Amino acid sequence: MNKTKILAFIALGAILSACGSEEGTPPELVNSYPNSISPFDTLVVKFKSSLVEIDKLDESNNIILNQGKWIKGKATGKELRFIGTNTTPGGLNYFDGGTTDSIVFKKLKNADGYIKDKDIFYFSTYTILDKEPNGSETSANDIESIGNPKRGEGVIFAGVLDHKIGTTDAGDIYDMEDYYTLKLKAADTVSITVANSEVLSIIVKGPKGLEDKTFQALKGKTNVFTYIVGLEYLLEDSSLNAKDPVSFYIKAIDNAMTSKPNPYNIRIKVAEKK
Repeated sequence: MNKTKILAFIALGAILSACGSEEGTPPELVNSYPNSISPFDTLVVKFKSSLVEIDKLDESNNIILNQGKWIKGKATGKELRFIGTNTTPGGLNYFDGGTTDSIVFKKLKNADGYIKDKDIFYFSTYTILDKEPNGSETSANDIESIGNPKRGEGVIFAGVLDHKIGTTDAGDIYDMEDYYTLKLKAADTVSITVANSEVLSIIVKGPKGLEDKTFQALKGKTNVFTYIVGLEYLLEDSSLNAKDPVSFYIKAIDNAMTSKPNPYNIRIKVAEKK
């Protein structure tokens, strides 16, 4: 065999060897740093290849720092699902709000037979602003306590209408309305984005209880509503002028008393008139 043929044979062998080494790789996360989630969400961790013997995983394979538990699913697949270990009065599981945490995966094996010694999935949750009791204007949760809705992308928070939450001698107790408050003035434009909910209503009320506007948030959609502060509230109080910031209220409400808890995310962004 001449020198040229020998070199060609060596090159071909190198190519075949390289191709063979890439036939399979250990389990790999699709995304190690996903966007923030609602604390009430089911956390879905996705892998690029199918895992095997998922039903046999235990604490030696995955560890959640501080919170959460794994929901066992089908025997093979590319996803693992987790829920928080906290429970609302209505029985809904949730993670701590406003936190960053991680899941450490160990010795996961995929369908190609490869094992990953360790991988880490990081996640963060929105703040839970919904603090009971907040079923009236006087007990409304302050949106500005967690951020300034007039800056950047505004303020986002999570809440839940738990529906039936208990029974006393006086009768059943329900969580059907959540009130939130923020300071607005005439000509401010408020953008309200509602997601991750069943059907519910968002009602904007003025400082004197005037019901200014009602929006219907539909199931399975990201609903975006716009409210422009008018002058009607000034007629209720002659001591105010259009430049005075006053308390407005945003109420989340649904009437499905016998339904499962209704979690939601709300983003509030305020644009001031220049």
